[in-house]
Amino acid sequence: MHWRWTIELILILYLSFRLFSITKGTSLYSVLKFLLILFVIAGLANFSGLKELNFIWKIILVAYIGGAFIVFQPELRRLYVNRAYHRPDSTSRFFFHSEEDRTKFIDEITITCQTLSRKKVGALVVLERNNDLRDFLQTGIAIDAVFSSELVYSIFLTESPLHDGAVIIKENRIIAAGCILPLAEKTEVKKLVGTRHRAGIGITEQTDALSLVVSETTGKVSIAVQGKMAWDVETSTLKKMLRILYRKI
Repeated sequence: MHWRWTIELILILYLSFRLFSITKGTSLYSVLKFLLILFVIAGLANFSGLKELNFIWKIILVAYIGGAFIVFQPELRRLYVNRAYHRPDSTSRFFFHSEEDRTKFIDEITITCQTLSRKKVGALVVLERNNDLRDFLQTGIAIDAVFSSELVYSIFLTESPLHDGAVIIKENRIIAAGCILPLAEKTEVKKLVGTRHRAGIGITEQTDALSLVVSETTGKVSIAVQGKMAWDVETSTLKKMLRILYRKI
């Protein structure tokens, strides 16, 4: 059965290499190095027939892995967000496979805003264009799901723990929800609007993203770009603006 042992060894080495390359530069890297040492000790103990040592290392391994998941939860979430952000089916930072895909998404996001508006569900949706939004993604919860009106609606219901933050979308995928955004600092904006609208404007002051804001009080939909907001936009106007603005630059 030497061939089986060889295949297992190759698989273990390959998986170890992939884990080390993914986590390099993070605090998880040192954790994996320690785990590798534990596995080497386990292999030696098993090969030498040292049952007591074999039993002890298994207890240590389980405790260490459990503790690592708890302690490094933010690091694991950051890694997941980064992997979702760089999906293999995405060839650039802002790209749709076809004009038909872009048009379909714009129709879907417009209908979503219409539904949220009609039911007066407050919402803040950010559409990434060319600027990298990973710093903001890491303040929320990774989703990495194909865009759907139902999913966005459920995120912004008041019963949802994520409803107060922003949803960030790249192309036609919801990358994260519950994200914290910078607030607009202009005095006139502070006096006129609440936190959700200030965040919607703030993200467009610092990046080239678009933000869509639905008022929880009035149900009105607004769109922000380059630090400026178009207020109380009608559905037809919103669709026209997205067709102009949400395209590759």
